[in-house]
Amino acid sequence: TAGALQSGVQAAQDALDLNDKAPALPQAEDAPVNLKPFWYVEGCSRAWLDQQNDVTVKDVKLSHQEGFRSVEHLKRYTTLGMATDQGKTSNMGGLAIMAELAGKTIPEVGTTIFRPPYTPTAIGVFGGRHRGQDFHPKRLTPSHRWAEEQGAVFVEVGNWMRAQWFPRAGETTWRESVDREVLATRGSVGVCDVTTLGKVDVQGPDAAEFLNKIYCNGFAKLDVGKTRYGLMLREDGIAKDDGTAARLAEDHFVVTTTTANALPVYRHMEFVRQCLFPDMDVQLISTTEAWAQYAVAGPNSRKVLEKIVDQDISNEAFPFMACANITVCGGLRARLFRISFSGELAYEIAVPTAYGDALIRKIMEAGAEYDITPYGTEALGVMRIEKGHAAGNELNGTTTAQNLGMGRMVSKKKDSIGSILSEREGLNRDDDLRQVGIKPVDAGASVPAGAHLMSLTGPIDATHDQGYVTSACYSPCLGHAIALGFLKDGSQRLGERMRLVSPLTKVETEVEIVSPHFIDPEGGRLRA
Repeated sequence: TAGALQSGVQAAQDALDLNDKAPALPQAEDAPVNLKPFWYVEGCSRAWLDQQNDVTVKDVKLSHQEGFRSVEHLKRYTTLGMATDQGKTSNMGGLAIMAELAGKTIPEVGTTIFRPPYTPTAIGVFGGRHRGQDFHPKRLTPSHRWAEEQGAVFVEVGNWMRAQWFPRAGETTWRESVDREVLATRGSVGVCDVTTLGKVDVQGPDAAEFLNKIYCNGFAKLDVGKTRYGLMLREDGIAKDDGTAARLAEDHFVVTTTTANALPVYRHMEFVRQCLFPDMDVQLISTTEAWAQYAVAGPNSRKVLEKIVDQDISNEAFPFMACANITVCGGLRARLFRISFSGELAYEIAVPTAYGDALIRKIMEAGAEYDITPYGTEALGVMRIEKGHAAGNELNGTTTAQNLGMGRMVSKKKDSIGSILSEREGLNRDDDLRQVGIKPVDAGASVPAGAHLMSLTGPIDATHDQGYVTSACYSPCLGHAIALGFLKDGSQRLGERMRLVSPLTKVETEVEIVSPHFIDPEGGRLRA
């Protein structure tokens, strides 16, 4: 206000060409005042500057007397400003006193180097001012813009926003959309963005031996151009994560992880490399964000990709579990993996992320004559349950390779993390939990995840609990609900009928224990 009044008077004088003395102005609250610094009380025997390190005015004067007059020397001689406040409450007073003793100004004496944050940070910043969906940043897949154009419904997966399903006109429930996507994929061809799966480049002369330590099954003899499913154990023998490792060269593998465990697995691999096997010549780098990757699945998937891929990808030239560096669309570098999470003939094709949006549009264009259908995470989940593939619900931190029906994957010919402790007696009982499939006797009944398996007769309590459901869905291919779960001695009880109960939600359904492989148990489709 004072400045505005003053500039107004000056402008009037200039405009009127008046040199007379300016009129008295009204008193303003921000008018300049004559301030004199007052750094300390003279004559006081003990005047503290830094109350955390007990530095006094006397200490600064002694520093000056002893010749430690540089501000950095002053700091180290007296420990001024070395406490948790990093000088925010004490340094200025000490510098002012040193300037007074030296007959200089504070700028002439100088200031010490403050540690960040130089500007004070409000405690609210540490607590976070966002809540709900604004709590942390969203990560968008390369096909996000295209998916928005298709009207996709998104779901938060970790930090990623993934398409959950793609509704079409006339569909009134999410189940209608998901059922259509599943049937279209199994009947012709579907495409799904799987960029969010963790990807780790493992390179170096010892890359294969390193993976032999990480995974319980063997990788040293994997041929170049081949991919292998791998199961990773914790040190206590419990399953940690699963994925694939594709050998692109003698010294180069691309390892995939689940979306949720992309960071923990990479951190684990770095720990193993740096701390457990530092002498191995191997390098790791996470490339999750570097490659846009799409699963193209269904009996017509090869016909679609043959329009895009520059190389021969016939069954003879590129069989099941093959991998290769390729080019697409006339020369763009890419990677192709013939792997399947759906149980169908399927591929995963990857290009540098910058080309991800263009690739999904090209795939849709190439697949138009086959009525290619985009599918989301819900349809992906349905197809993997139909096929019996374990995922996060089964890899829940309590299950072993034996529980998952993968006991034979734990190699006895080599050492690997968790292999020894996986042999503990308590983890290898004959009546231990085994993964099974579950279907209702009444095709119209549901089999909710989290429900427990009990005998047809007898009490319903924890003592008589024999297993539980981990993943459940409605199978449009089979026309009824299905589920995966764990049952005591489950592999020997196929065909048995049991009660599926959830007392809290008032569920009690008669179910049949079946193979977890509901669709194509022999795997003929994915090898076609």
